[in-house]
Amino acid sequence: MAEKFDASHASKLENPARLVELPPAKLVQLLRLTGAETVIDFGAGTGMYSLPIAESLPDGTLFAVDEQQALLDRLRQKLRERPPAGHVEPVLSLDDHVPLPDGAADRILMINVLHHIYDEPVALAEVTRLLAPGGLLVLVEFARMERPVGPPNDHVLAAEELHAAIEGMGLTELAAYEPGEIGLYHVAIVAQKPAS
Repeated sequence: MAEKFDASHASKLENPARLVELPPAKLVQLLRLTGAETVIDFGAGTGMYSLPIAESLPDGTLFAVDEQQALLDRLRQKLRERPPAGHVEPVLSLDDHVPLPDGAADRILMINVLHHIYDEPVALAEVTRLLAPGGLLVLVEFARMERPVGPPNDHVLAAEELHAAIEGMGLTELAAYEPGEIGLYHVAIVAQKPAS
């Protein structure tokens, strides 16, 4: 089983360099947002990306989903201090279940999450359940490469493992991006759930 994120490392999630290495504006482009969508940031942590993406959702909602209450508490504090343009709702996931209805999301964003759950069919099925028919999944993971940040390469999924996970979720790949195209050290895949 893959390792879960250690909440004691939450300060790493708050490093502003992350927003330079993986710019939120690039993710907004991949998500193809018009401003009224419902987006799930799956594995949102402290909301480092939830908040800037919610700025592009003035008529939408972003559900910031995480399984660690301590990380969501940090996000709630940020929301009190500076709420974004779009509505953000922190959601606690318990035992691989997210308390949202089937097809709740037009878009799902997963940043550096798949390597934690790739070998957990129940968790992957929950992601697929939450995505509306025709909806998009934007998957972003650290690439296997020399880089100054992120987990060691033996904790990172190879490209073929990423593609296999997408296929196993029953999604269709629309586009794939190498390091330097979206993020300095990340690969990104945009996939779609069948419309019916």
